Amino acid sequence: MRIVVAMDSFKGSLTSVEANRAVCRALAGHDVIEVPISDGGEGFLDAWLLTHPHAETITQDVMSLDGTMRQARYGWLELTREAVIEVAEASGLTLVDTLDPWRYSSYGTGLQIRHALERGAKRITVGLGGSATVDGGKGLLEALGVRFFDEFGQIIGPFPHQLEHVAQVDWTGFLPEASQVEWRIASDVTNPLLGPMGAAAVFGPQKGLAKQDVVSYEKGLSSYARCFESDMTERPGAGAAGGIGFALYQLGAVYVSGIEDVVRWSNLEETLRTADWLITGEGRFDEQSLHGKAPYGLARLAHAYDVPTLVFAGQSELIAVPDVGIQAVFPIVSRVMTLEEAMQQAAPLLTDAVSRAFRLIDKDA
Repeated sequence: MRIVVAMDSFKGSLTSVEANRAVCRALAGHDVIEVPISDGGEGFLDAWLLTHPHAETITQDVMSLDGTMRQARYGWLELTREAVIEVAEASGLTLVDTLDPWRYSSYGTGLQIRHALERGAKRITVGLGGSATVDGGKGLLEALGVRFFDEFGQIIGPFPHQLEHVAQVDWTGFLPEASQVEWRIASDVTNPLLGPMGAAAVFGPQKGLAKQDVVSYEKGLSSYARCFESDMTERPGAGAAGGIGFALYQLGAVYVSGIEDVVRWSNLEETLRTADWLITGEGRFDEQSLHGKAPYGLARLAHAYDVPTLVFAGQSELIAVPDVGIQAVFPIVSRVMTLEEAMQQAAPLLTDAVSRAFRLIDKDA
């Protein structure tokens, strides 16, 4: 059988590429096509690099999150002077053991952007997702020369971000090269910056914000946003990556679907025309997955070509979603174990789960 394998990442356990390889180990004897997947978060850079053979990986030292130095990658295509930057590389949740949205800054992602501008970038795509920050993109803008002042006229630095004290935004030091760039936001998160579906309320608790602090954090984020001349708070994805979307909108960015970008790069639609099965999945497949997450979107695409889908997930609250051709949803954990054990053993668990499913499918074929 011809099987397309397009797994999203299992956050904290497997990248899309690693998950694809784990699935493929269970499919010996079949014609398997691997497609790296990302909706703009973790794995977005790898998906771009794997589908752009002339691109190169640029690695640099950046001040990440709390000001400590670390190495981070971005993609560069010299022919078109295009850079692809994944927020999770320099500002990601997986980079820290302790979550602290009050301190962590997106400054490192801004340094990556600055580096790309210094190379002469004409088009910059920023994949949003997987960030540990809720700083409204303040750090990113600071790395590009924007300065922030408090009510007393004192400069506020990036570490900690202190966005709640921002009273004035100064663009006089903004890098002129940044005004000559085509900016793109790649995400499948459409949340606004503020409100019950905003960055603090929805994503803050995932990044360590205590529930009792959400209201006060929202107040600071709102005060920060009012310091900008252009109100971009309601734009789709303004709240993505802790508000980095909002900051990029201030630079003139346009919003694009991350998964649609990846599908286009990989020529997945054409590949599905002749496939017998699509295998996809992610770390957690639940009701949220039915609202813009990669596996659901891929299943819908496959369904358009009458290709059935199997979903494999670390955790799942759903059994089947037949309206888009998902035949079954398989949790990969086959015995009692802790979450930590399951995350450490994600690759062999995934391989075993696919093996069990295809023993039945092969038998009936």
